Parts: sequence; structure tokens; C-alpha cells
Amino acid sequence: MPKLRFTRDQIKVMVLELDAGQMVGEISRRYGISVSTLYRWRAKLANEQQPDDKERLRSLEDEHRRLKKQFAELTLDYATLRAALIRDVRGDC
Repeated sequence: MPKLRFTRDQIKVMVLELDAGQMVGEISRRYGISVSTLYRWRAKLANEQQPDDKERLRSLEDEHRRLKKQFAELTLDYATLRAALIRDVRGDC
């Protein structure tokens, strides 16, 4: 297998230029690559970004679970304090 001429960061820069709206032919001439290679890299990077979405979803689900637990604890604290306050107010009258 031939050695890659470009680093991963350089490939990302090229794909970002393509996504920014620059002409495909201009980018391919500037870097000395074919148009099909540029499109292939863009598709490959798009597929690699999907696991990031899964990872982000997992972290959001964890945060949601944590916040639900915290909300339940605060609701219980509120109910307990409210009941104690009502008992104190009724006892003073």
C-alpha cells in the first residue's frame, strides 16, 4: 500500500475548503490531487464523524440521567421542607 502524501490534518483542511464553497477543480490543482480523491476523502471524513455523534448522544443521555436524579432529590427535599414548615405554622396557631 502506498504511503500517504498528506497528513490527516491536511486532508481535513482540504475538505473544509471544499465545504466552504471553493471550486473542486481549484482545490485539486492547488494540492495536486484528483477530484475523485477529494470527494472520496470528504465521504470518508463524513463517515468518521458519525461516531462522534453517537458519543455526544451517549454523554447527553448520561447528563440527562444525572439531572433527572438531581431533580428528584431536590423535589423530595422541597416536599420535606414544605411539610415541616406547614407543621410548624399549624403548631404555632
